[in-house]
Amino acid sequence: MVLIRFENLTKIYPPYYKALININLDINKGDFLLLTGPTGAGKTTLLKHIYAEERPTEGELYWEGIPYSQMSYSEIIELRKKLGIVFQDHKLFFDLTVYENLRISLVLAKKVSFNLKLKIYEWLEKFNLAHKARKKVKELSGGEQQKIGLIRALMRDPEVLILDEPTGNLDPHSIGEIIELLKKVHQEGKTIIISTHDPTIISKKPGKIVMLNQGALVKDVDNYW
Repeated sequence: MVLIRFENLTKIYPPYYKALININLDINKGDFLLLTGPTGAGKTTLLKHIYAEERPTEGELYWEGIPYSQMSYSEIIELRKKLGIVFQDHKLFFDLTVYENLRISLVLAKKVSFNLKLKIYEWLEKFNLAHKARKKVKELSGGEQQKIGLIRALMRDPEVLILDEPTGNLDPHSIGEIIELLKKVHQEGKTIIISTHDPTIISKKPGKIVMLNQGALVKDVDNYW
């Protein structure tokens, strides 16, 4: 089943910079998609179209066959609730503790339950970060902050998990741990989209690889390298 469809999508920034050029791409429900390409290729711009932070200059984007251009503001908000997004810059509250950051995220998503504290600590334990629960985020390393961002997204139980360069501050061992966890999440039926140019992730080939170069899709990825 096609979940997300890009149809002849082009994004132009003034005065005439083509960030995306005639993108035709289907992302199926249950896909594990690696979106790769050099810095500046258009990966983040493509992801921003999925969660409707950007709108196309030309072409269309569909969610389960419904054009984004025909969605109301409230429908876009509902769509975003189905997405778990891990940003490059984490978007955490640096003066709050790890526990407080995760709790706030669940409260805002209206996913509060009687066992909320237990749920938070169980997720932290999966990433070997339970001992950091009472630390302020600003006291964590960049890699630890990256992991907290991932935990926050996963805890909200999204239909689609979107990760924009999620391993920039992580060592190879931590990257391996995250990929293995994502594989388990994928096996549970989640659709996963990772934007990365990290050779460690690409070499593991956890899913289908789609490549962008200068805003356009590369048709023959295997012969590009």
